[in-house]
Order: sequence, then structure tokens, then C-alpha cells
Amino acid sequence: MTTVVSERVSRTEEALAALRPDVRELTASVDAAVLRPSDESVLSHADRARIALRVALVNERWEYADELADQLDSLAGDGAADAVRDVERWSGLPDSLQALLAHCEQVALDPADAGFDEIAELRAQGFSPAQVVAASQVVAYVSYRVRLLLGLSLVEQAGDGPVPAGPVNAIEAGATADGCELPTPAEAFPVLRWVPWVDPAAEPPESEAESTPFHLTLLHDPQVLAERTALHNAITTGTSALDRADRELAALATSLINGCEYCAAVHGRRQVQLSGDQITAVALATAGPAAVTDPRQRAVVDAASALARTPAALAAADIRRLHSAGLNVDDVRDLVAVSAMFAWNNRLLMTLGNAAA
Repeated sequence: MTTVVSERVSRTEEALAALRPDVRELTASVDAAVLRPSDESVLSHADRARIALRVALVNERWEYADELADQLDSLAGDGAADAVRDVERWSGLPDSLQALLAHCEQVALDPADAGFDEIAELRAQGFSPAQVVAASQVVAYVSYRVRLLLGLSLVEQAGDGPVPAGPVNAIEAGATADGCELPTPAEAFPVLRWVPWVDPAAEPPESEAESTPFHLTLLHDPQVLAERTALHNAITTGTSALDRADRELAALATSLINGCEYCAAVHGRRQVQLSGDQITAVALATAGPAAVTDPRQRAVVDAASALARTPAALAAADIRRLHSAGLNVDDVRDLVAVSAMFAWNNRLLMTLGNAAA
């Protein structure tokens, strides 16, 4: 068993080795903080492995799921993973664990359908705000990791096969689907507040800056918050092969697929600011990918959107199309990391609170 587990772990780690060094090292640090924290008082390693296994399964990342199943069996005894794999066997689990797994699966599948009522149900089952946040971080992190594993493997497999023809743009630039003029960037991407559904943690007395409600909510799990923030910043604003404006476009496309109004507004504004382009991001948010006329930008949007889905629909042909549009291997790897990161961000913002004007 130990040999099989180590072989599976080495294969998944090998897939992530293609990431640029800072992102690779920070991903490893986050992995340990989310799935194997030194303090198990909030959520045990076994429960974290149970949640991670369900997320890997609904994303159809079978090898990673097998790795997590091996870890769960080693933590909770042989058969523990089978009880999580087979939904019909959930009835043998405690009611609170059934509720937690059902919620986490929904967040992984479609965060737009996991809202205040689901958080209230977890609280009624006895889960504390810190436990809710910790479980949410497990779902969101594994949603990120499975997309990294798929996207990076496709980059290696893409080869020199046929490049699909770019999709035909059905909407003229500057028009919405119904033929009306586009809104302004300020209208399309308004400044929104984020209102938590989980009681935020108390701000540390030594803090010098006022924290946002989102930061204070994630502060229930301070180690993961710190590790995640460093990784997020490296991917979205750090030194990268991929242009910042393209990264913001990928973040916007991912957020639109997931239905994250808050992220779409923030990253739509940033894309406009960084690119100086008053049309593309607005057209994407208003009329969809068919209104993106530039071949490079359309390839970025379509790839990020495909990776955002659950299970992800990204294919080797999409990677070849990115190359044909002018993105090199490092560009594409960074694009994968951005879309994967926003699979994480969106799930936290959409399921721990909501956007408000």
C-alpha cells in the first residue's frame, strides 16, 4: 500500500513540477496547510481527506481521487474511502458528516447553488464558523488543484496535432446580444460590497490596518489565509510570462462561468484599467464570448471558461489553439494557474457570503 501511495503522490507532484518555482512552492505550502495542518482541533485530517475525495470525484480526476482515498484509508481505516465514494453508503455516516459532505459536493459542482440556507444548515448541525471556513477552504483548494493537474497535463500532451478553427464571432464588437450599445465599464463592473454569511473572526489587536469582511471571515483559518494570499498574489500579480491584462481577462471569464458577481466586477474593472480597452471585458460580461473579436483574447477566454467548468472541459485542442494565437508554453501554464485560482476564489466568495451594491 505504501509503495502504491508514494507512486501516486509522485505522479501528481511531477505534474505540478512544470509550474514556475514560486507558484509550485506556494502550492505545496498551501496543500499542507489545507489538508494536513498541525492543529486538528477545527477539522480532522480524516474529514479534510473525505471532503477532498468528493471534490476530486465530482471533477473526474481519478488518479488524484485514488491518492486521496489511500490517504483517507490510512487515516480512518480500510473502507473509509469506499464510504465516501458511494453516496448510497452515506447513510452509515453521522448526520453531521453527511450534511458536510453534501454541502461540500455542491460547492464543488456549482457554487451558485450553495447559499445562505446551506450555511445555516451546517450551523444547525453544530458546525462552528471556523469549521465552515476550514471545510470551504478544502473544497476551494482541491477545486484549484484538480484544474492545475488537468491543465498542466494537457500542456504536455498537446503536441502538434490539428488546431481547431477559431469560433465565428456572432456579435459585432461594441454591441450586446440584442443589438443594443454596450454599457460603460463603470456600469458593467460596479463597485460592490461583500457581506458574509459566517460570523467573521475577531481582528487581532495588533493589526494596523482595518481588514475587509472577507479577510476577517477567512481569518478563522489564519494559516491557510496567509498561504493562500501569497499564492493568489504570485499567480495574479507576480512576475509571470502571461501579461497582466490577459490574466485579468482569464479571471473574468472564469468568474462569469461560475457566476461570481463580485469577482467579475473587480477583475472586469482591472482588465479595463490594465489594457486600456473599453470594449472587450464589457462585451464579454454583457454578451458572452461571441462578442470577443480578437483571436488571442477569444482563445484565452474560451480556455479559461472550459477549465472553469465542473468537470473541466479543457482539451488538448484548446492548448494548441492558444499556441496558434501566440501564447507560448509558459504563457499557457500561467493561464491555467489563473483560471484554477479563480475556481478557488469564486467558491469562497460565493458560498461564505454574497455581493451587494
